[in-house]
Amino acid sequence: MRSSYAALSLCVVSFLLVKVSTAQTVSDQGTKDIALIDDFEDGDLVDWNLPTSTCTRTNSTDTGADGTSRSLKIQGVCGHYQGAWYDLGGWQPTSVTFWVRSESLALSTSHVVLGDDNVTSNNGVFFLSAHNSGQWVISTGTASFYLAPYTAGQWYRFDLSIDWVGKTVDVSIDGVSRQYNVPFRSSPTTSLTRLHFYNYQTGTAYLDQITMSSPPPSLDVFQNDFESADTTAWSTAVPTQPQRLVLYDGGSVTGAIGGRGGADVMCGVAAESATGIPVHATTRAFLSVTGDDEIRDMPTRYGVPTGRQVTGPNWNVVATDWTDLLDGTIAMELFTAGVQTATNFWYSGSLSDGSVSVNTCSGWTDGSTFLDGRYGLTQVTNSNWINTDSATCGASIYHVLCLAWRP
Repeated sequence: MRSSYAALSLCVVSFLLVKVSTAQTVSDQGTKDIALIDDFEDGDLVDWNLPTSTCTRTNSTDTGADGTSRSLKIQGVCGHYQGAWYDLGGWQPTSVTFWVRSESLALSTSHVVLGDDNVTSNNGVFFLSAHNSGQWVISTGTASFYLAPYTAGQWYRFDLSIDWVGKTVDVSIDGVSRQYNVPFRSSPTTSLTRLHFYNYQTGTAYLDQITMSSPPPSLDVFQNDFESADTTAWSTAVPTQPQRLVLYDGGSVTGAIGGRGGADVMCGVAAESATGIPVHATTRAFLSVTGDDEIRDMPTRYGVPTGRQVTGPNWNVVATDWTDLLDGTIAMELFTAGVQTATNFWYSGSLSDGSVSVNTCSGWTDGSTFLDGRYGLTQVTNSNWINTDSATCGASIYHVLCLAWRP
C-alpha cells in the first residue's frame, strides 16, 4: 500500500511540472492523474491556436494568477468560439481547475468553454462568462446560473467536478461551492477535445493555471469484517453539513392559509417529503403577515442566519446572502433553482425589500374572494419575483414558499 501511495505522489509531481502536449494520444492522457495544461510561465503559446477574428492572444507579463508572473491575455472582441483554443485530445477529466480574470464589469468577456469537436454547434460541457450584469454566469442554453458577483481586475479560481455519467458539473469559486448539478450544455458530449477562451464583446481578459485530472479508483478501500472486535471507525454522530438557507415549496390550500401558524404548519409538513432539506432543520413560511411579522424581520424574529447563501433544494444559488436576497433582484429564477415546479405564483404579502404589503388577506386568515394578497412570480429574477401584483385570496394556484436552515 505504501508503495502505491509513493507512486501516486511521484506521478502527481511529475505531471505538475510539464504541460500536456497536443502530440499525446488519447490513451496516454487517459493514464494521467493530474495534468497541467498550461501555466504560461514558459513564455510561449505553442499549443494555443490563433483566434479566427480580430481579437489577439498574448502570453502576457501584465499579471499572473496565484503568485505567478504570466498568463494568457485575450484582448478585443472575438465573437463566440473565435478566440484562442487548445486541443485537449479527447478525454474525460473528472476535475478541472483554472484561474480567470476580467477587466470589465459592463461587457461580456472571459468566456471559458469546454467541449468536443462540435463545440461551435452543441456548446459542449461547460460555458462560463464574466457577464455584463457583473456576475459570473454559466449558460446551459436553456437556463442561466448566476454564480456570484465579480470585481474587475481580480483573479478568481474555478474548480469543476465533472460527472460523465450523470452529465452534470459542480462549480466552486475560490473554494466556495456555488452550483451543484449544472447540466451539460450538450448532453451527447462524451469527452473534452477543446478549451476555448475569448471575449464576446470588446474587452480584456486573462486565463491561467489550467489543470485537469482523471484520478484512477483509489487502492485504499475501506472494509470491515468486524473480526477485530471493535467499532472504532464507526460513529453515530450527525456529519457536519454546509450551512445555507433553503427555499422550497410549501404547497397550497383552497381558502384561508391560517395565518402565520397555518403557513408554518404547511412548511413543516412539506419538509417531511421534500428532497434537499437539511437534516434537523428549522422551517418557517417565507411570507409577510403583519407589520410585526415581515419577511425582512425573520432574522431578528425567528433567528434566520443572514450570512449564508440562499439556495434551492438542489443547491442552485438564488442569492449570496440575506441582504442580497432582498435587494430587489435574485441570481436565479425560483423555477430554475428548483424551488417551485407546480406553479408560477406564490403568496408573499411583501414588497420588494421584504416589508409587508397592504394586501395580506387579513394576515392570511381570510380566504374571501373580496380580499387580495400580494404575490410573486417564479420565472423572473427582477423585483417581480417577490412583488408582482395582488390577487384574490384563497386561490389554490398560489403557493406558500418556505425557508429551512440549520442553527
